[in-house]
Amino acid sequence: MKTRNPGTYPITTTAVRLIYGCLAVIMVWATTLTAGDKPTVRVASLSPCITEIICLLQQDNSLVGRSSACDYPASVTKVPVVGNMGIPFMERLAAQKPDYLLTSGFKDIGEKKTLESLGIKVVVVPAKTIKDYLQAVKTVGEILNCREAAAAEIERFSRQLNEFEQLVAQDGAQKRRVFLEIWAKPLMTCGGKSFLNEMIEYAGGINIAAGEGREYFSCSEEWVITQNPEIIIAPGMGAGESAKIASRRGWESIDAVTRNQIFTGLDQNLIFRLGPRTLEGIAILRECIAGKPLEKAE
Repeated sequence: MKTRNPGTYPITTTAVRLIYGCLAVIMVWATTLTAGDKPTVRVASLSPCITEIICLLQQDNSLVGRSSACDYPASVTKVPVVGNMGIPFMERLAAQKPDYLLTSGFKDIGEKKTLESLGIKVVVVPAKTIKDYLQAVKTVGEILNCREAAAAEIERFSRQLNEFEQLVAQDGAQKRRVFLEIWAKPLMTCGGKSFLNEMIEYAGGINIAAGEGREYFSCSEEWVITQNPEIIIAPGMGAGESAKIASRRGWESIDAVTRNQIFTGLDQNLIFRLGPRTLEGIAILRECIAGKPLEKAE
């Protein structure tokens, strides 16, 4: 009669299956933990527009570097500066070890290849038109894997643009001619290819420089006189400085001056900076174009 070794037991097929099943569960559990522990995608931004989008989509923890111009929301000022607008500081940027660098453009396109040689994925996200903004939101959503939040922002922004269009249609009145002053010396304004031109249209005005097939350009004071705008909006001028504009030689004959329709002291970032807050900028322009006595301190 054979005796069984007390230290050994036969392993049945069922037991084998049970062991493999447990191992499979353990492996899946371990994989899940590992995936959950992975750091988020690390990104650096050299564009205020892109930085605002990242924060709007609640992906602040992914932002490891910013440009010196990126200052909104206030929390981003704690993020290391790794460049200026479109100008990366190579050593600082490399030290932050971003997976991606997002920018609306480069001053020196050769720097793009240098960054890519360091293993940094460079994505140029244009920010020249309102359509560009919507595409930028989609792009950032894909890179940071927050597509639902991006889709919600695109829907919100598009819906409010439609509401502005409906308001303009309801106004029924003839649109008023607008001169938007970007800079005083030299005198600069926006042409038909700028997002500022689009903002003026959504606000119910007509940009006197819409026929210029460029984004921004210098113009003469005489040219403004010949265009005879009904509204002058100069966000860069401080509150109470509309008199300085009115006192320019020959401008006393301009409709905007004779009717006291000069608006200064506005929030420049809401108007001059394309991004999630552009809708607020359009609302401000609409108030000005409607002729309200609006003059706000920055």
